[in-house]
Amino acid sequence: MRVLMLAYGSRGDVQPFIALGAALRAAGHQPALAAPARFASLAAEHRIAFVPLPGDTEQLARQIADEARGRPLRLIGIIFRFALPIGVEVARRIQRAAKSADLIVHTFLTVALGHLYAQQYGAAECAVDLFPFFDPPAELANIMWPTTKMGFYWRRLSHVFAQRVFCLSQSITYRVLRHRHPDIGPPRLPWAMPGRAIPLLLAYSSVLVPPGSAPLSVQTGAWQLQHPHWQAPPDLAAFLAAGPPPVVVSFGSMATRDGPRIAATVLETLRQTGQRGIVQRGWANLDPKRVSNGIYLAGEIPHDWLLPQAAAIIHHGGAGTTAAALRAGLPAVIVPFAADQPFWAWRAYLTGANPAPLPIAELSVERLSVALQQALSPQNRIRAEQIARQMALEGGVGQAVAQIEQWAGLPAKV
Repeated sequence: MRVLMLAYGSRGDVQPFIALGAALRAAGHQPALAAPARFASLAAEHRIAFVPLPGDTEQLARQIADEARGRPLRLIGIIFRFALPIGVEVARRIQRAAKSADLIVHTFLTVALGHLYAQQYGAAECAVDLFPFFDPPAELANIMWPTTKMGFYWRRLSHVFAQRVFCLSQSITYRVLRHRHPDIGPPRLPWAMPGRAIPLLLAYSSVLVPPGSAPLSVQTGAWQLQHPHWQAPPDLAAFLAAGPPPVVVSFGSMATRDGPRIAATVLETLRQTGQRGIVQRGWANLDPKRVSNGIYLAGEIPHDWLLPQAAAIIHHGGAGTTAAALRAGLPAVIVPFAADQPFWAWRAYLTGANPAPLPIAELSVERLSVALQQALSPQNRIRAEQIARQMALEGGVGQAVAQIEQWAGLPAKV
């Protein structure tokens, strides 16, 4: 089966589909991934055919980190302005790739085009929620309002409002693009609600978010990319062997002008608390000029390899990093910036494995030191390990592949 996966955004938005593609290929299918061009090498590493999409996602991440903090409508405006100049070319490349697909898998920012071209070419399709949007549980409000204090009526209204704003923004963007370039599709953008009109995979753990209630939704757990053959460079192996487990610092794709301040705060916190650290530079450019002997400056290191060897992690609250830390039994101090990060920080805190979130605007050496000491406590570590055992029982990408095959009408494997 030829499966076209559509993903757009930062590494946290794309990497789950690399994991899915690797699992699909292992099951005998032919996966292809349409995603921002910067992820071509990641797809090639896992032998997944790749369709490069235009757009500087680092610039998008920087705008979100610096301008959209706690402002959902501003976030929508940022994405709208980003999408208009590249939207036609994105649509055309996805349209060409969709012609030969038997099944199209799409997610949040690509759901409209994915459904459009699945309809146009008669392909099967399914959507993916990397956060609870299309089929949220009744006990939670929309992810833009991470709170337990909202009543049922207002929770329900928050989802209706968010979904209608999303559909309206997708429709307006498409109409503007098609008015300029009629070849990208029909006059009207078709819409079908994931989970109700088309199948929906909930690619996050039930430990963090309970399942929704839509009839075509299946919750699989997070999709973790495995690196079983990855080898640490000699200097990293020597650093790990030279002392107790370090604290990992990883702000992922959060490019921000606050990088130097964040780096200085983190390093001073590690010094004052007497912790060794592995600091991943990431897009936030955490690259201080002077570091002590107890700090290892790193580029990309697979989290499935690194996190089980750490004492704790300080990170931004991306869905993938949040799940990876808990799956490794690792307590975390989460410093959320924007988008869905405050939501994941809140849900991870409610598990009892993490201290309370520390929003980026409130970051200081004093507060980070207190939070890190809490994360390093035996109670938090024990709770994180309990969570890890629960998450290990979830099917992840294996369950996702089995479900996709079922929806595509393929016989079940014995």
